[in-house]
Amino acid sequence: MKVKRMELSECEIIVMKCIWDTGGAMTCQEIIKKIKDEYHLDYSSTTVYTFLKYLQDKGFVKCKKNGLNYYEAIKEEKVYREAVMDRTKKFWFSGSSKKMISALIHSEKLDEADKEEIKRMIDELD
Repeated sequence: MKVKRMELSECEIIVMKCIWDTGGAMTCQEIIKKIKDEYHLDYSSTTVYTFLKYLQDKGFVKCKKNGLNYYEAIKEEKVYREAVMDRTKKFWFSGSSKKMISALIHSEKLDEADKEEIKRMIDELD
């Protein structure tokens, strides 16, 4: 039995993000257009079909044929994002949420609105 991996390449993530952001089934041509419009990348249909095949093999998308092939997400974005965050926290921050949040806060300049929102979120933890 083939084990389905959660790891995606950068290109596979871009394809999945297009599908997740759309919230429904997409054709390969629609995905290519969205990749070009959103990410300014120019992928051929052969390249995107290859990524879609890999994503099917990994259990992220399913293909429905209705005249054209329509690709729809099986795996939810939230589930994938949480798994990536958990692996990142374990690998880079020894499993410490505090260290991870500290790194996020100190890696960029926060404006006042972001600071207030973070404070509000912390207050809601109590």
